Amino acid sequence: MKLATRLFLSMSLLVAAAVTGSIIAADAVLRRDLEAETAATLEAEARLLAGSLPADSTRWPEVARSAGAQLGRRVTLIDETGRVRGDAEFDREALAGLENHASRPEVRGAMETGLGRGERLSASTNARQLYVAVRGGPPGIAVVRVSASLAGIDARIHAVQRAALGAGVMMLIAAGVVAWWLAGAFARPLIEISDAAREFAAGRPAVLPDSRIPELARHVDALRAMHEELNDRFAELRREREESRTLLEALSSGVIAADARGTVVSANAAARRLLDFRPGDPLPPLTELFHDQAHRALIREVLEGRAVERREIDMGDRTVLVSGRTLPDGGALLVMSDVTDMRRLETMRRDFVANVSHELKTPLTAIAGYAETLAAEAEPSSQTAGFAATIGQNARRMQLLVDGLLDLSRIESGHWQPQRSVLEIEAAARDAWAPFTERAATAHIRFDTTVPRDAHALSADPDALRQVFTNLFDNALRHTPAGGTIRVSAEVTSDGVAVAVADSGNGIPAEHLPRIFERFYRVDHGRARHQGGTGLGLAIVKHLVEAHSGRVEAESVLARGTTIRLHFPAVTKL
Repeated sequence: MKLATRLFLSMSLLVAAAVTGSIIAADAVLRRDLEAETAATLEAEARLLAGSLPADSTRWPEVARSAGAQLGRRVTLIDETGRVRGDAEFDREALAGLENHASRPEVRGAMETGLGRGERLSASTNARQLYVAVRGGPPGIAVVRVSASLAGIDARIHAVQRAALGAGVMMLIAAGVVAWWLAGAFARPLIEISDAAREFAAGRPAVLPDSRIPELARHVDALRAMHEELNDRFAELRREREESRTLLEALSSGVIAADARGTVVSANAAARRLLDFRPGDPLPPLTELFHDQAHRALIREVLEGRAVERREIDMGDRTVLVSGRTLPDGGALLVMSDVTDMRRLETMRRDFVANVSHELKTPLTAIAGYAETLAAEAEPSSQTAGFAATIGQNARRMQLLVDGLLDLSRIESGHWQPQRSVLEIEAAARDAWAPFTERAATAHIRFDTTVPRDAHALSADPDALRQVFTNLFDNALRHTPAGGTIRVSAEVTSDGVAVAVADSGNGIPAEHLPRIFERFYRVDHGRARHQGGTGLGLAIVKHLVEAHSGRVEAESVLARGTTIRLHFPAVTKL
């Protein structure tokens, strides 16, 4: 709807409302005042007649007709019973046919209070009448009533209403002229401002109008300032977008973004190389990007809103780690990293460690054997015996290190898989503790178990669980001072059973906790080496538990002890 039309309609509605209100107010106020004035006149005339009526009842009909003719009113004389004794509109013979007036409201009011008033259609004349009755008159007359037609009042009110209506029509015409003028004064600058805004939105230059109307001038200034700010922001966004695009293209990992329908909207050069697409080639939808069923299942997980973390997939002769996230608008983001060389190097490292460790076992066994023989043949207090004992001690320590490396290589290579069975946690823990009983008694370290009935069992490989407990107990004994406690506890969790091995030792500083499960990582290198640790115990524990689809967590407070918590999946059946 055009501005001129809106202005005209608005002003017309205001004028119509004003005229309607004026007419209604004029009708109410004028009618009230005119009827009150007429009623006061009728009352005065009725009282004058009541005081001037003759006592002779035979003259009452003629007096009523004469007074009515002189006043131009209808005069009615009524006795105490309500019978009409004289009426200006009826002769003497017709009076007997008139109905009794005792029930008329004005007559009843006059008899009760001395003055009565009523307004209605006259039954005899069929015209709207105002009746005023007063009590008084000579004996035989109880009420004198004078009435007048309201047609004159209605005519005067209608004349005022016609005048107001005529003024309203003139005001409507004036409103149309004003609306046309205002539309020209306001609409043209507004249209120009709207056109300029569309040009700004399209990125094209535009000219803003000059307006002398303060309100429009403020809008023009605000739009001009907004345009300048938008230009600055768009320039900044373009710069940031180019930086992001350059950074994205420089990444060695492939990045793919898709919308909520799975249509690929962005893919960097690394992603195209991994997927064997040339730079200008269009990419198919995300659900059709991979042909392998397992790969498509991964894409479905991401599009359904589930996060995928570093999922390893095989793409021909390459190994790729894929991570996926759902975007806020319902789309998906995939990050793909080619780890083929890394996996090849890891395989070479594992093979090298396994081969070297295997080759070291035979010479270490020979060294340990010869050292024991030399120690047995030498004098107990001789230097030879001491050297032989030191050689044997370090040879055995190297044997433990070689055994740990072989275990880690076997687990990491995937050649070892847990043979699960349902095990009692407390029995497995005490069985693994048995070799440490004498060592703990010497240091006055107490062993305790707290295993509730609802968490008494878990599904695990018996040998693996024994090795886990053995490594944790050995580690705890080496770091728990005399008089301390080592406790094994268990509890049911939302996804299985958690087994905790806690000691009351010295604790581990918070900055070291994230790395204690790395191989050869030591919090205190000198102390750990002096106590005979290999640096592989916790790494073996982590790999063994993860081979059961579980996870390991560590908590520690300095001077209060450390807790290693092992999470195993739920037991499906006992």
